[in-house]
Amino acid sequence: MTSRAMRTAVTISCFIAFGAGGTLLSALFFPLLGLLPGSRRRKHERARTVVGFFFRLLIRVLEKTGCMRLETSGLDRLDNASGALILANHPSYIDVVALISVIPHANCVVKGDLWRNPFYWSIVRAAGYINNTSPEAVIESCAKVLEAKEPLILFPEGTRTPPGQAPRFQRGAARVALQANATVVPVLITCEPRTLAKGDRWWLAPERPFTFRIEVREPVPTIFFMPAAENSAISARRFTEALQQYFSRELNEHGYA
Repeated sequence: MTSRAMRTAVTISCFIAFGAGGTLLSALFFPLLGLLPGSRRRKHERARTVVGFFFRLLIRVLEKTGCMRLETSGLDRLDNASGALILANHPSYIDVVALISVIPHANCVVKGDLWRNPFYWSIVRAAGYINNTSPEAVIESCAKVLEAKEPLILFPEGTRTPPGQAPRFQRGAARVALQANATVVPVLITCEPRTLAKGDRWWLAPERPFTFRIEVREPVPTIFFMPAAENSAISARRFTEALQQYFSRELNEHGYA
């Protein structure tokens, strides 16, 4: 087993490489990639393929150096996920990296800071990711993406849930699902031992290599989470409650929460 000191060194190196690589790609590669012919959607797909490749490379480095092990199940359920809303819990900082490494064609919502960040702005623009600066605009943009038959990754918690706590969902994902009448694909994410969780020191590797699991569940229609309601606000609240109960129950049954 690789020592903790060595894994910590690898972790720090990966963060540095992630920042440096993002800077070079944003400044040089993605602007050139955008000059290739094709429709706007085709250009987005090319950029996402590149992002997915580098995220897979990062995961591979962590696996080969003994820092982590990635386990997946049910990925075949995403083969026909066009226009699906992929909803995942959010226990770790690397959730989005791991998810996009296995679902590179998906769209996702990114922090508005990245759109203004000189190191990453051209990447998120080239990939056509969604800016979360305006809550109302995010809902509309997400619905349009789903209506255009793109798969969309969302974390209903909005931020990482502290270890040992049940996930608490915001209503944004419910509003998107209701507006687009999208099929929901639940994804359960677990990380043992906890790594890069909220409050953890990013540079310090856990005491032993961690296992990161991505479990894709059967797609379900929006109506599965949708008790009858009088108006859109009540619908969103009830949908969010049903979705939160589903994830809490599934994680509890597997001993993860």
